[in-house]
Amino acid sequence: MSHVVTITEPQAKPQMSQTQCRGKSGTWGNVSASRTYDFLYDPLFIVSSEKDHNRANNQATLIRSKLRRVPRFRTMFSSLFHYPNHSVYWSKADPVPSFISREWKGLEERHREAFRHLAETDTSFLMPKEVYEDPDVTGKNRYKYFERPFLPFHQRVPFSVVYASTRAEPYTFPSPSTKYSPIPSKYTVSTQTDYRDGEAQTDPYSPEYVICQDSIPELLTLATLTWGRGLPAGQAEVEMIERAREKRAWEATLPPLSDTSQFEKRRRMMNAMERKEWAFREQEIEKLQEIRLEVLKELLKKRDENQNEVNMARLNAQWSKLQKVKEAKLAQIQHTHVSAIRKLMGKGKNIEGKLERRNIIKDYSDYASQVYGPLSRLGRFPDNNSEDFVVKNHYLNTYEGLVELESCLPEFVTQPRIRAPKPKVTTTKAGFLKRAARRDHELAEVHKVYLLSGRQNASKWDFRFHCYGRSSIPGPGLPYAVGVAKKKKN
Repeated sequence: MSHVVTITEPQAKPQMSQTQCRGKSGTWGNVSASRTYDFLYDPLFIVSSEKDHNRANNQATLIRSKLRRVPRFRTMFSSLFHYPNHSVYWSKADPVPSFISREWKGLEERHREAFRHLAETDTSFLMPKEVYEDPDVTGKNRYKYFERPFLPFHQRVPFSVVYASTRAEPYTFPSPSTKYSPIPSKYTVSTQTDYRDGEAQTDPYSPEYVICQDSIPELLTLATLTWGRGLPAGQAEVEMIERAREKRAWEATLPPLSDTSQFEKRRRMMNAMERKEWAFREQEIEKLQEIRLEVLKELLKKRDENQNEVNMARLNAQWSKLQKVKEAKLAQIQHTHVSAIRKLMGKGKNIEGKLERRNIIKDYSDYASQVYGPLSRLGRFPDNNSEDFVVKNHYLNTYEGLVELESCLPEFVTQPRIRAPKPKVTTTKAGFLKRAARRDHELAEVHKVYLLSGRQNASKWDFRFHCYGRSSIPGPGLPYAVGVAKKKKN
């Protein structure tokens, strides 16, 4: 159970131990000579005796403050002494794990010395075997072989890695007495699929082969052809293979060098073959030159087309520019023409040059005159200074003015009242129907009869305002009228 103690004064800072030495050195700031629990963790930290070990343990216990501040939620931001913003409790947590031994390391050395003296005096005593760490680099201790130097500047330094030495197996040469290579008892089988992903596409699989002695297969003459460089074979590759076969057949017909009598024949055959090869090479060179000429022609043609496109674009831009200049000049000429015609028409109205007074009545009676619609070309602009006539009122431009204006309005404007209309009086004081309501009354009676007795019964009644529609079928003609018409024709 933790004891909560309320404090009102700031906590005093704990005193530093004598084993800690702090100082300032340039940009490094505070540097500590030793850490609190180096006597437990650091294997290079050595004390002279068990007394010094206990002293370091006591200093570490006293230096580490077990008082912990716990803020109070209700008075977290208080600065009053009678309402503290935090409390202090005694923490029982230990920063050193329980599996770390707090005993002095010198006891183990004393035990080893005692075992050594006992082994020297008593031959029957078996010395316990010391177990060292596993020095295997590739095992669980691999991380110990990586280090990073401590440098005063930030720079990425590659890790110093120590790899385990590999033992190369000695190569065994085959015996020269055997004609054929020995067949191994085990094979390394490799698989090659026909379906691959596009990202992992590789060259076609080439299996390993074994050549028997004194035999050269014809297929090995095509070893220089690889996928993408001659394979799959085309017409040129087939012709090359046929030429190689012909040359091998020709070499088989050559006389041997040991026969001196046929030396001249061999030289003539070789000269003829050399001329034939030179002629073939010249043909190949001519073909390559023709191909290069075709490529050069295509490049020149494309260059001419590109140059023509650039020239056409330049000409179109120049033509557009000249067209704009032409249109601007035409517009200016048209404007000048209209102005000159207007001046001539004005002069034609007063050829004699008489001075006339202004007829004010005529100007104000004609709504197309300069009084109502002055022309801007004469220097009159009716819209000038139109902002001066804009109504700028405090009551219309501000919210406070609108509220004040609304408060001045009568109540029936802001809160309208709708009254239901009263029914019209259709009778007079004597109890008779008025002339205007008599027709409505008769129509109401007709509607009532229609609803009660139906349309057939309603047709028996003779109403004043009931109108029957005319029949669309014409009636038969009268014989008298027809006879009269015939007599008139005769």
